[in-house]
Amino acid sequence: TMALHAPAFVAPGKATLRQTRRGSTASRDRASVQVRNCGGCTRRELITGVVSGTSLNNAREIEEAVSSKARSAYDQQFARTMEVGMADYELHMRTVKDELFGNLAKFHDPRGTLVEIGMGTGPNMRYYEGLNVVGVEPNEESHSYAHENANRHGVKSLKCVRGFGESLPLEDASVDTVVSTLVMCTVDDVERTLAEVRRVLRPGGAYLFLDHVAAPPGTPLRTMQEALNPLNRAAYEGCRLTRDPEAAVRATFGDDNCDVNRFIAGSTAQSWLVGTSPVDVAARWRETGVGLQPHFLLAPSVYGVARA
Repeated sequence: TMALHAPAFVAPGKATLRQTRRGSTASRDRASVQVRNCGGCTRRELITGVVSGTSLNNAREIEEAVSSKARSAYDQQFARTMEVGMADYELHMRTVKDELFGNLAKFHDPRGTLVEIGMGTGPNMRYYEGLNVVGVEPNEESHSYAHENANRHGVKSLKCVRGFGESLPLEDASVDTVVSTLVMCTVDDVERTLAEVRRVLRPGGAYLFLDHVAAPPGTPLRTMQEALNPLNRAAYEGCRLTRDPEAAVRATFGDDNCDVNRFIAGSTAQSWLVGTSPVDVAARWRETGVGLQPHFLLAPSVYGVARA
């Protein structure tokens, strides 16, 4: 749960309370506590994080203001978390990503356009040196991080666009390569998103993807994913721990046009979490212990290339 702290909203100086009255009719002649040095906000508005120099006239305005400020604060915090908190995950995935993005040399024309859906803060920019990139990302607070990473890794150009996978703001057959990593877990409609990918790709274009997926049925990890899925969805932009987009990718592009690989990342691959029977779980427990790697819930993964 993210707390909104008053110091982030209150102007410098000692905050004091005073009594004011709003309106002239009897029904509106109620005392309202306001906070000085806070733009004329009421105590309730301060507590909820709604601080404005103009009064809010009705419940709808208050609700919209709370929603807007809360969303902005959440987006800022989420962007910071993804930029810093996923560093160890990126380290675990480095070898796999090196292999996946090695396909760019085979499939992508450096003079063309590469589109990344769900670009986030730009952890994949290290693979786009010298390329023209369009990043589609609904969280605009992530865009500044992406530009910093693009500059750091020599990206030729980066255009950040606010958008969603289900409705890409791009023309038909307009791009050479589409990339998505850890995206299909959060989109509302996997099939529609993949149809959009197929629509914007030029004939012969490539779709590079990497996603965490559901663990094998009957394993302790699958049980944990299913139990924690509601909480994970609430905490991480709807991220579903039990999705698996492989079948949808194959249905969209055709089996003959897909090269797909599956793996379990890091030490989780040997741990008791992926034991397939009580005997297997016990044996793995004795051999590897109870320790869990960071982001173990995301360890089961699928990655590959699909051609348009």
